[in-house]
Amino acid sequence: MSVFFDKPNLPDKNASVFIMSDRKKEYSDALHRLTGAEVFTTAPVSSITGEEKYHADMSIIHIGGKKFISVPENSGLNSTLTEHGAELYLCSGITAASPKLNAFILGNKLICCKKTVSEILSGHCKNNNIEILHTNQRYAKCSSAIINDNALITSDESIYKLCVMNDIDVLKISAGHIMLDGYDYGFIGGCCGKISSGAIAFCGDLKTHPDSDNICGFLGNYGIKAVSLGSGQLYDTGGILPIA
Repeated sequence: MSVFFDKPNLPDKNASVFIMSDRKKEYSDALHRLTGAEVFTTAPVSSITGEEKYHADMSIIHIGGKKFISVPENSGLNSTLTEHGAELYLCSGITAASPKLNAFILGNKLICCKKTVSEILSGHCKNNNIEILHTNQRYAKCSSAIINDNALITSDESIYKLCVMNDIDVLKISAGHIMLDGYDYGFIGGCCGKISSGAIAFCGDLKTHPDSDNICGFLGNYGIKAVSLGSGQLYDTGGILPIA
């Protein structure tokens, strides 16, 4: 395996290794065909009954460099990461109401719901001078498309207000227009992920979203292009995590 990326979710070169769910295998297969990269897949979280049990953003978080926090169910993935030099911490007790790993580090900030975030994750941030910012949105990672270390896209009002208050460049889009089996709709962060410093991939066709022009304009401000991994409406697969 190549060197793990220093910044979670933000590859500084073409990613050669990703983590994502293969519940909708057409997207993980398309990602492999597009990039030639390895795609490591997550296992379902046993304590969750909904479709999100399969989502990577529910079961693992990259916290920078070789460090990851993961659930015990990801035994195969965890073994593979450890074999490649990862430093792995295990987090249990995740439920739909308490998605402990559905948070993200952005620059020197952790954006999360303090009421449900993993103590392992918050402890890591406190020990590494990473400021912890609270949002009422328990599914912070799923709700946020991470663009760079000070920019993101979201439909969530609480995350939007948090970004404005903390000088984080944010594009607020309309809710919905992203599919997720068993729910009225999914979220923007769950249907995409950076694949290089200059490109972000979407599960489905970004043009089907009514705010696609605004999204592409926002991405263009940072020299980033959008790549679609399929046709039809966007689908929330639980995110695409570039790790190495």
